Amino acid sequence: MNKTRAWIIAVAAIVVSACSTTPSQPSAPKGADLTGNWVLTTESQMGAQDAQMTVRQTGSALAGTITGQAGSVDYQGTVTGAAVAFDFTINVQGTDLKLDYTGTVEGDTMKGKAVFGQFGEGTFTAKRQ
Repeated sequence: MNKTRAWIIAVAAIVVSACSTTPSQPSAPKGADLTGNWVLTTESQMGAQDAQMTVRQTGSALAGTITGQAGSVDYQGTVTGAAVAFDFTINVQGTDLKLDYTGTVEGDTMKGKAVFGQFGEGTFTAKRQ
């Protein structure tokens, strides 16, 4: 009986010791402050196109302007932790086309996927200036 008791106490001590040395889970990454000027490069079947992107961030909400060869357009989006998403609508030959960008932020770089409505997909990168 004493051997069983000693064995249970030893096992309990090992479990308690293991639990106390288990590293804690890392906290969720803080959202980056994306406010500033960026160069947005969109890759599509038509090649790469650069645009200037201004970002204003309030909490998790993003807003600003993207200016490229076709002119300027306002956009809205969100940033949650490392996840970023924004979208805008452009007029192409009389038809509105919604472009959706989703990706991740790492330091002064954003990258991810761009969806061009029914016209397919591409990728994007953005670098802070």
